[in-house]
Amino acid sequence: MFSQNRRPVSEFTHLLNNTDYQIIDGVVDFISNESVESHWEKQNEKFLNYDRSLTPFTFLNSIPIDRYIAEKSGLHKLKDAVVLDVGGGTGHFRCSFFMYPEEISYYLLDPNIRLLHDQFIRMYPALLDLPIGHIRCFAEKLPFKDSMADLIVSSSAIDHYVDYKKFIAESIRCLKPGGKILISSHLKNATSASSSIFNGFTENLSRLIFRLRSRVAINDHVHEFESIDSICSALEEAGFEILQQETFKQYFFIVGKKVS
Repeated sequence: MFSQNRRPVSEFTHLLNNTDYQIIDGVVDFISNESVESHWEKQNEKFLNYDRSLTPFTFLNSIPIDRYIAEKSGLHKLKDAVVLDVGGGTGHFRCSFFMYPEEISYYLLDPNIRLLHDQFIRMYPALLDLPIGHIRCFAEKLPFKDSMADLIVSSSAIDHYVDYKKFIAESIRCLKPGGKILISSHLKNATSASSSIFNGFTENLSRLIFRLRSRVAINDHVHEFESIDSICSALEEAGFEILQQETFKQYFFIVGKKVS
């Protein structure tokens, strides 16, 4: 397991709206406390096991979906932009989605500190070279100043937020006028895009056995979205204009624009 190439905090402190943080191993930590640490220590033990199962699944399922959304939205061609990846986990989205990952200022925001499995590195070796601003925080309280970001991304994460409407409100605050938000995830009972390779049952059974044996949560989602209607409504209520929305194979993506 590898850590990311973390950008010196001194290079982006001027973007932060809060000085109440610690710097731990190059990560700006806004939520460090005993109860949270105890929770994530246990979660990390599970994540280390989960990543061994998650990585091949990501290659066969998530990355093709990322590429599809990239081509459909056109956001993958972004350059000279500030990007916040909220709930970004390992941060591999920077390379699996963007065509010019070295041309964006990328910030990874997540309450957990995830490491990169060596299979990610073999596929995207640039992940060890490209500097990222790594920030430990919750989606409902983004520690950035107003109007500083060009794009905010929530990839396979919104169903894990405690209050996704607060995340949307924080996003429109942090985005520049004309800035965009990309939200993508799956709907309830989504089927794997790789099921045609593994005939569905074999893959799902093997993953279930692995999760039970390794004591990894089978379902750690806070929300189970039946449709994208509630997300689109929340975006519009916050002041976003919906530019694109699409549901495919029980997956979805939405692109919104801050209109003022």
